Amino acid sequence: MVLTATGPAASADVAPTPPPPTATAAAGPVIVRTVTLITGDKVTVTANGGRHSVTSVTDPQGRTGGAHVMSVGDDTYVYPDVALPFIASGALDEHLFNVTELLADGYDDARSDHLPLIVTYTDAAARSRAMKTPEGANRTLTLSSIQGAAISAKHTRAADFWSSLTGAGRAFAGARSAGSAPAALAGGVAKVWLDGKVKATLSDTTAQIGAPEVWAGGDTGQGVDVAVLDTGIDAAHPDFAGRIVATESFVPGQDVTDRQGHGTHVASTVAGTGAASAGKEKGVAPGAGLHIGKVLDNDGSGQDSWILAGMEWAARDQHAKVVSMSLGGGPTDGTDPLSQAVNRLSEETGTLFVIAAGNSGPAPYSVSAPGAADAALTVGAVNGPGKGVDQLASFSSRGPRVGDNAIKPDLTAPGVNVLAARSQYAAEGEGAYQTMSGTSMATPHVAGAAALLAAKHPDWTGQQLKDALVSTTASTQRFSPFEAGSGRLDIAAAVKATLFASGPAFTQAHYPYTPSQTVRKDVTYTNTGSEPVTVDLSLSQDQLPEGVFTLTDSRLTVPAHGTATVGVITHLDAAQDNAAYSSRLTATRADGTVLTRTPVGVNKEERRVTLSLTAKDRHGDALPGTLVLKDVERNTAPKMYEIDASGRMSLRLPPSTYSAWMNTAVPGIDGTHTLGFAMFSAPQIDLDADRTVRFDAANLRKAAAYTPQPTANQFMRVDQYRTNGDLFPFMDSYMPESWRYDSLWVTPTPKVTKGSYTFATRWRQVQPPLTFSSGSQTYDDVVIQSLSRALPEGTGTYRAVWAGNGSAADFRKLKVRGQVAVVRRSDTVPAPDQAAAAAKAGARQLLILNDGYGKFDPWADLPDAAPLPVASLGTDDSARLLNRIRKTGTATLKVVSHPHPRYLYDLVRHHDGTIPRDPSYRPGPGELARIDESFRDTRQGEAREYRDDVSAIFNGPMLSDSTPVATQGTLTSWVTAGTGVRWISGAGMSDLGQRGLARSYKPRSTTGESWFSPIQRPRLLNDGISWRAPFRTGDVISTSAVPAWGDAGGHAGVVWADSDTSKISLYQGDQLLGEDVNERIVTVEGMSPDALPYRMVVEGKRNLPDRPYSTRTRTEWGFTSSTTDYTVLTPLPLVQLDYAVATNLAGKAHRRTGLTVTPSHLKGAAGAGAIRAVTLEVSYDDGATWRRTTLRQSGGDWKAQLDAPSRARFASLRTTARDTKGNSVSQTVIRAFGLK
Repeated sequence: MVLTATGPAASADVAPTPPPPTATAAAGPVIVRTVTLITGDKVTVTANGGRHSVTSVTDPQGRTGGAHVMSVGDDTYVYPDVALPFIASGALDEHLFNVTELLADGYDDARSDHLPLIVTYTDAAARSRAMKTPEGANRTLTLSSIQGAAISAKHTRAADFWSSLTGAGRAFAGARSAGSAPAALAGGVAKVWLDGKVKATLSDTTAQIGAPEVWAGGDTGQGVDVAVLDTGIDAAHPDFAGRIVATESFVPGQDVTDRQGHGTHVASTVAGTGAASAGKEKGVAPGAGLHIGKVLDNDGSGQDSWILAGMEWAARDQHAKVVSMSLGGGPTDGTDPLSQAVNRLSEETGTLFVIAAGNSGPAPYSVSAPGAADAALTVGAVNGPGKGVDQLASFSSRGPRVGDNAIKPDLTAPGVNVLAARSQYAAEGEGAYQTMSGTSMATPHVAGAAALLAAKHPDWTGQQLKDALVSTTASTQRFSPFEAGSGRLDIAAAVKATLFASGPAFTQAHYPYTPSQTVRKDVTYTNTGSEPVTVDLSLSQDQLPEGVFTLTDSRLTVPAHGTATVGVITHLDAAQDNAAYSSRLTATRADGTVLTRTPVGVNKEERRVTLSLTAKDRHGDALPGTLVLKDVERNTAPKMYEIDASGRMSLRLPPSTYSAWMNTAVPGIDGTHTLGFAMFSAPQIDLDADRTVRFDAANLRKAAAYTPQPTANQFMRVDQYRTNGDLFPFMDSYMPESWRYDSLWVTPTPKVTKGSYTFATRWRQVQPPLTFSSGSQTYDDVVIQSLSRALPEGTGTYRAVWAGNGSAADFRKLKVRGQVAVVRRSDTVPAPDQAAAAAKAGARQLLILNDGYGKFDPWADLPDAAPLPVASLGTDDSARLLNRIRKTGTATLKVVSHPHPRYLYDLVRHHDGTIPRDPSYRPGPGELARIDESFRDTRQGEAREYRDDVSAIFNGPMLSDSTPVATQGTLTSWVTAGTGVRWISGAGMSDLGQRGLARSYKPRSTTGESWFSPIQRPRLLNDGISWRAPFRTGDVISTSAVPAWGDAGGHAGVVWADSDTSKISLYQGDQLLGEDVNERIVTVEGMSPDALPYRMVVEGKRNLPDRPYSTRTRTEWGFTSSTTDYTVLTPLPLVQLDYAVATNLAGKAHRRTGLTVTPSHLKGAAGAGAIRAVTLEVSYDDGATWRRTTLRQSGGDWKAQLDAPSRARFASLRTTARDTKGNSVSQTVIRAFGLK
């Protein structure tokens, strides 16, 4: 939640159309992060400039799938299935699932071990004082203003927290009964919000608003308490001597000292004395008392809960008359916790909250929370004096308010180049004062003005102060109330005035309307003077349809010390549907003096029609599920709904083109008790009148992949892309849980005629990891239990020993040692007890026969692994095996185990415009490419291999899963080939991960690929998707995240072990520009545009005894660089060294062997020359002595013949290369590879 500044504004009294989400060009390094969601699901995100690609979602037990990945504009959301009912009911804030926002707020696992949340409680829980903190979380603050609390949910206890919060854990959610209440949270929790980040958003400007005229009358705000909630204060600044009444820090671990500078600047604008400038640069209310609440940290950002706690302290504990808040998050409709707290505290205490509108102008609908609150006095910014007519600052956030088109901001004040006190602790600026710009600077002008007014009227409430300030502003006629409120602050007019108006007069008109319907909103005028006041009333009519607003009276007399009311009549027939209009009501004396200005507005809801949806299964019975609905024409974020057991839902919607799809479970392919995942789609619903959409399971078609060799489905994924015209595309990617569903089903659709639609399916099919057979009967509906040990590779024949419920007593007299123990799923004997009894009896494996729907995997919710290999059979297979055992008294089982598959298929298929009648995929030889993979780690064990497909629309890796492989083994992968399909391959283990470039494969081609193989050293790749090499853009140089452990297979790699380290240093000549460790990024701005010499040094070190190769590396690149096109990320001219040496699967080479060095530049590198000089030295004593080796050039390769001494165990290399432009590299690799 960040405030940003953009370009100039336009003026209109008609509310602009909300802008659709727009694409942001990818720029900057590629970074991989992990985010733990509130559900405990871990999301792996590849951040590439402005885009975020989700490559994996795993539940707390490490299983993949069961989550929607949706991209809307620049935001990426991940919605786990278990959360959908609570999102649909509104019990969970959708920001909890916005991984783009979570990363921006620093809530990824690398930077935080917990997720900060705000919970609100039900009225019943509050009344009974039963506002408990869910298990797995700590309460950090009690927030009574919102009937809630701030809590911290630890990542390590995420599963416990989710179970406590929902009362259901991750159990498979069944359908809610027809007419049942929406899904509710447990323990009295009403709603959970993300505790998001909020950020911080003079003599001439005080004169601009008329403050000196007020001071001249003796009013300096003396006796008025003003709280400033910001980054703290420099209490030693001379301008605050005698002004600070109280201080409090709400930032954990930080005192109230302002080390950022924003809070000091703001506080001095409110009430600084100007002592450091001999009284010249004093604030608006130099006599007011300051109550300083530090709610933003030393970087200028803070959590929502800190702000809430500060607001409660200021209004309740300090009894502040005015609270100044120059901060904000994202635009909201005013129902967020911060805005609601403003409303409640204002009503409860009478405090006036003066809040910045935000710095996201000139975009409409950009007023941020908490400035979106109804009760807030929300402040926009205009330029300073000497600019002629007040000009709205380009950065000032504009209304209308998101959601209801209400009028915000309320007024404006000077916010451009404001001079105020500087904190001595701030890094920027020098001296006692500095200038800043923003609505943050405008806000304290209004807070100070409110203090001056409160000093004159000490009995007034905050609402009275707000009405007075808003109704007495100076004209900003060029800008509509939606942009600038009533006008620019004029405190001199407010203090002198005796006539004030309430406001704004805003009408929310909801469809349906009646002919000639009108709506009246009253404006009340209050006369505090001793004489009656007569005013002429008029409405501005600029750019308004004729007759939208009229008045009940054109002249009004307000009695002395009394009130009078005029009605503002909105004529709905004159207003267009789906439009918002604004005007200003002015009250003018007979001499033409304007006494008050009141914003007037209307939001006329668009015509509504009814979309009815029905869903039924293959038998014609009602079918429940989760509905996702997206407005295609407006390109808004999708909404989720739960269709209950009635199978029906009706929605009241504006006419538009919509896309809808429903996800649900249906019978699968492995028997009547198995489950398939079904997606019913209606990609184009033209809704201009009431309409019914029918989802019928009889129309479902199986979307299966049929492979040449026998395979089991490891994962399947279904993607939908939808866009209208040039609006940014929307994507929904869903991977059903393979441990729950055995098949994927979709409904064919007509071809889309509006916008574009792409339907895609993705499969990874692997050699079946475990099968059972007896005689001619095969039992392949098998689930290897989570956390279970795998059987070794091979085929064996064993007796199936029936052990009933699997209790210890059942096993007591059985001869099961070395055989397969078969038990039924039992309600009386838990699966862990069955496994313990089988292990104690000496069974080789436990096979559990399921008798329920779906697949059985109790270890998915258990913390401890089973003591022996455990698998379960599906209900239908179970019945067949049990029947065979009962008939014969026993059964002989043939067990085939492939814990590490020898082959697999990665398949993807796209369909444009429609879901075809046959969505299955039967690839022929001409559609596939073969990849022969080898894994050459020094240790025997298990690694994981994966292959992400790259979205052609979003140009990023997609959701996938990895497969277990032997670290010294081979794998044949078959992939969908062709230029339209790109893949990113990767492999990793506990301490090392390696990944290649995005690439496609030619049909019928065969490619070799090795992983973890020597020689490992820093290796640079650059495709802008998987990796980004060091680059220059304009006068900025970034090293990107240089991967220190690439292998000989052309991959780049990083280590995760704490014992392995790397350091990167960047120099200009001999001057160190920056350095960091472990693949972190060094970015240096403001480089000279001239061509200068630079050096980049990467050093790596390994300390693990079972990692004998590449124990130390040092690579130094020398290069020349000058300014480049700032719109392009241009690779630096770094010379890269690749090596090839023949080794076995353990990374050892023959003592007499050939070695090839291949130097190269990255494509597009600026200032690269032809490589001419290469040298190689070899050491067989870990670098104590070196031998120069003869190289023979062959094209772009330099070849050497090595002859190691008989006692040598390792070979170390020292290599140099230089190009004709003077760019060079020197690389040392100690123990580069082993020797046989």
